Amino acid sequence: MGHRKDWDMNAIRHQIWAMRHEATTPYNDGWMQFDIKQDLYRLKWQIDEALASCSSFAGENEWLHEIEQERIINILKS
Repeated sequence: MGHRKDWDMNAIRHQIWAMRHEATTPYNDGWMQFDIKQDLYRLKWQIDEALASCSSFAGENEWLHEIEQERIINILKS
């Protein structure tokens, strides 16, 4: 079976980065920042729902643990 993967992770990440930037820049007022933050929450909820509907896979927990450890190390480095 083939798969369909017609999205661009770099573009998605860039859009989220841009939203984060606009939600935190002092050049936007609080109304605009809050509107953008609401959009980020909507994306988070949609992603959470999508992940909850997915199956679990062999090696998934190990992969998640590894990524979490990398994130912790990056936080401690900064």
